[in-house]
Amino acid sequence: MRKYEVLFIVSPEHDEEKVASIISRYKDVVTQGNGTVISADKWGKRRLAYEINHMREGLYLLMVFEGGSEVASELDRLMKIDQDVVRHMIVRLDNVKRKQRAPKVSKRAQEPKVEAQEAQAVVVVKEPQEGSGQASPEQETQKGQGETK
Repeated sequence: MRKYEVLFIVSPEHDEEKVASIISRYKDVVTQGNGTVISADKWGKRRLAYEINHMREGLYLLMVFEGGSEVASELDRLMKIDQDVVRHMIVRLDNVKRKQRAPKVSKRAQEPKVEAQEAQAVVVVKEPQEGSGQASPEQETQKGQGETK
């Protein structure tokens, strides 16, 4: 059996009895499909991101259950037909892997700090190319030592 989460929105104008009957209707669908309801919570009235059917607010309901994929498809089918349900979303929780986030480190913290008083000397050394005909200072000192012997 897989674990699912159903979030659905109903009209905020429904009274408590109507909301309770909607929740119990979908609990019965899960239990008839050999599933088990773990929890059913009412999140309360919240503002919608955009207007749906001339409504700016909705009553959010969350139900977590275990069952087969056929139970989830039956819930989806029934919620599409139901006039009381404005929107719904079914998510399978087995695939959700919660990962712990490491504390965010800014880019400035990663860069080495250079204080204004520190001066770093940079020495640029040009090496002559082999075919240029110029000898390096080391080669000139070696030539000079070889000639004196």
